[in-house]
Amino acid sequence: MTTAVKTQIKVANEELIKKAGYHVNDWLPILDTNTLRDVSEIKGRMAAMNALINIAFGAPTSVIDSWLKNNNLENYLSSSEKAVLMKGTDDLTELDVNSLEWYLESLWSFMWLTEMIDDLSPEEYVGDNMASLLPNLKEGENNNKLEFLATVRPIDTAYQMLDYYYRLHWYCVDERLKGKEVKLNEGVVYHRRKSLEWAFDETADWDQVEMGT
Repeated sequence: MTTAVKTQIKVANEELIKKAGYHVNDWLPILDTNTLRDVSEIKGRMAAMNALINIAFGAPTSVIDSWLKNNNLENYLSSSEKAVLMKGTDDLTELDVNSLEWYLESLWSFMWLTEMIDDLSPEEYVGDNMASLLPNLKEGENNNKLEFLATVRPIDTAYQMLDYYYRLHWYCVDERLKGKEVKLNEGVVYHRRKSLEWAFDETADWDQVEMGT
């Protein structure tokens, strides 16, 4: 996309944000990104995250580790995720569990990107239908529900959503730093933006996605 198109998207998103009752930073720059990862990488990351979420809800790490290996998904794990899987379930920290719980929102963003869901409203949490759309490891399902994914949204549509969440993230951080009540859940905005940032950066490791505002 050209700088002119990105500027148009910036202006349009700022209007949406202000219309919703939030404020914007006119000086926040446009994002310097132009390419999306291949759908195979995205659905691999989705499958790994979906499996890891189960640990946050009590699944033994050894069971999840075996499922990932049986479905040839080890290559989609980050270093921190591999470290979690090496722990016994009783050795997991509160931070480990909380981090994996937030994967729900990150995964929801990927589900939008791959057209599994229609909307990614920052005012709403993940949908009640989320679990039914994903592999159910507790029921012994394999990864077929995600393997069928073949496309991602057009790059201009994906970029528009990334830019939107980028500017919403700035709003959340600014309000928090000023000690004001944030009208959005900053965690939701952050983790959805992280997925989109990762998808647009082919060199980014999941543990080190650039999230500056």
